[in-house]
Amino acid sequence: MDDDEIPVRGASGREEPGIGMIALLGVGVFVASILTMVVINLVGGALTGLARSDNAELVAFEPPPATILTRAPAPDAPAWLAHAAPFDAPPGKPLLAVVVLDDGTHSPLAMQAVNWRAPLSFAIAADFDVSPFRIEQVRRAGREALALLPLGYAPEFGRDPNVLRRGLSDAELLRRLRWHLARAGEGIIGAVDQYAGDITRDMRALRTIGDGLAAGGLLMVESADDPDSLLSARLRPLGVPVGRRTTRVARGGTADAAFAALVDAERHAFTWGTAIVLVEADGTSMQALSEWLESRGGSIALAPVSHVVRRLRTGPRGAMN
Repeated sequence: MDDDEIPVRGASGREEPGIGMIALLGVGVFVASILTMVVINLVGGALTGLARSDNAELVAFEPPPATILTRAPAPDAPAWLAHAAPFDAPPGKPLLAVVVLDDGTHSPLAMQAVNWRAPLSFAIAADFDVSPFRIEQVRRAGREALALLPLGYAPEFGRDPNVLRRGLSDAELLRRLRWHLARAGEGIIGAVDQYAGDITRDMRALRTIGDGLAAGGLLMVESADDPDSLLSARLRPLGVPVGRRTTRVARGGTADAAFAALVDAERHAFTWGTAIVLVEADGTSMQALSEWLESRGGSIALAPVSHVVRRLRTGPRGAMN
């Protein structure tokens, strides 16, 4: 008998290997196999990690190109509602808004109407020195203020280097829009386009402008000078409330023409429920406006422009404060 064998005496009287020894050897083999698998897995993982580390060093990381963030999270109350002038809009009564346009050429004449006993609104250009003061003057009088945005050049080519026009990159177009809005200040409710050129038919440019206005919670009053303009159709789906002007009292016109434009707006409001008049400030137009305010009847309510736009969005019975 070998020294390393453990004899077990069976029923026949012969010595046989022990059953316990066989079980012990089986357990040992099982444990050894598990340990071997664990070691192989650890070594393999370490080699894989080294390979990944080496490959990562060979791959050059390139950040994605910067994008322009034109839309910010909407505030609880958008600016066109938060800065709206208080007004009780009768649900069943037509509303008419008058927006006086002050491009800096006749500012004293435009500003004289701030304290008139009428809820007029004022759109003021940002490209002359005292424009922020004018807007603050309008707001302190309890009137609604808007920015007058040049979407093209004036007939004399203008003096504003920040005209919003076609051919600009999205970044530059957005910079110019923000420049005008920043000059106007925090208290404006929206904008009115001026000298509308072919940019009003440019879908890409209008998307950038619309996103910028929507980010500020602002409305838009379209001058409707271009019959092919896409301004309203493009801005509304972007969340910008838009009202299109009904008539315009042009600078340099006659008193009769100015008065006729105001009367035509009244007829439109009486028929359709709302109307918006743009008045380019000069001596004749402001005099005609003053006389019309004194002579008009009470069948149509004169309202701040935000309340007219609100009714356009919600219907005749939805324009409530």
